[in-house]
Amino acid sequence: MKYSAANPSNTNFSPSQPSDSCDVAIIGAGVVGMVAAIALAQRGYQVVVLDNKPVPMADDFAKRLAVRDVRVYALSCASIALLETIDIWQTIKRKVDYHRVKVWSCDDHGELDFYDNCAGMPKLLGSMIEPSVLDEVLWRFAHDDLLSKNLRINYACRLVDSSMAIDTQSDGVIIRYEQDGKQQQIRAKLLLGADGRRSVVREVMGVGLDTLDYHQRAICCTIRTDKPHQNTARQIMRPTGTLALLPVADMTAADNGCWQSVVWTLPECLAADYLGDYQADANTLIQRLNIASGYELGAVQAIESVASFPLSAQAAQSYVRGRLALIGDAAHGVHPLAGQGLNLGLSDVAALLGVVDHYHQKKAPLHPRLLKDYQRQVKSNNQMMMHSFSLINFAYASGIADIQAVRYLRSELVNRIAKTPFVMQQLIERANR
Repeated sequence: MKYSAANPSNTNFSPSQPSDSCDVAIIGAGVVGMVAAIALAQRGYQVVVLDNKPVPMADDFAKRLAVRDVRVYALSCASIALLETIDIWQTIKRKVDYHRVKVWSCDDHGELDFYDNCAGMPKLLGSMIEPSVLDEVLWRFAHDDLLSKNLRINYACRLVDSSMAIDTQSDGVIIRYEQDGKQQQIRAKLLLGADGRRSVVREVMGVGLDTLDYHQRAICCTIRTDKPHQNTARQIMRPTGTLALLPVADMTAADNGCWQSVVWTLPECLAADYLGDYQADANTLIQRLNIASGYELGAVQAIESVASFPLSAQAAQSYVRGRLALIGDAAHGVHPLAGQGLNLGLSDVAALLGVVDHYHQKKAPLHPRLLKDYQRQVKSNNQMMMHSFSLINFAYASGIADIQAVRYLRSELVNRIAKTPFVMQQLIERANR
């Protein structure tokens, strides 16, 4: 989400102007921001969420839910547990659990196979859910009467010019914004930036950003295949990039578990060629997916909702400045090959809630020290995950992968891991934190 600034000429706020007040203000009403807002409101804190999107309507969600999303979230058990604690997960019907994950290389014999009856493996490895489904449930839940006294969501908001939008003081933060042509401000004890990769909150904090451009693009779509997915997430490591085939929940009984979500990582120039050919003839992409997947699930029968986006990694050099903190994509962005982007964002929320609960038990106020404790818990793990995904991508989709000795060592390492239950279990546990 990207905020556009209001007209700087209309940002002359008077110090005497009355302010609403709350305990926590959150910039960004995406999944991470909404989950944090709901969880904090359930704990009795006064929470205000600001977002620049238009006010959502039930009809808007109905239109989104009538079609399959172009992507799915691969939620880990830890993310599911967080959604369960706030009573969200129990209400979601359109999802598909996966009990097996298969990862293999198309040009060597290395293969990893995680499944629920393997020694040490959990019964459930995770669940696939479409963004539209999760967005609708969070929106509906956030507007429940039980939360209305603690949670307010302001849509169609524009922060004022960034030099004046956020004013940090010794005992709180003032956020200035424009809504319905009126200048408004709110005072909070803490401010959370959940406003995505192009975070305005991060910009206001003056935090540096480490970035890595993969010079790759992901092609995403949904496909119907001859064979059902059998509750299995598949990932094929190809020299040109990763091809993921992820289960999609059935919309009708006739779907019979045959719809998959595709995330295909390719060099930018190759992705551009494939997308251009697809615009001229949709069958070209179908045939390329057949070949790239090795007909793993039979032939591709249909294709829907094709989209693409460039791939990069980024990490904020600090998550905290005084009473301001970053969560989710505002703090970190990773390569999609392991499907952990949202999981890392939700793990930020879980860690933050744990710290908030700890301070509450000590009867301590919402203080900047709380945010420092949050950063200590999550920053190093997020950085390690980001670098790990970059290394895996480099090992399979860079020039070094063309060296035969490298491919041999890579496949031998993968096979050793596959034959070591303890290591396999540790990999699953790491993914589910």
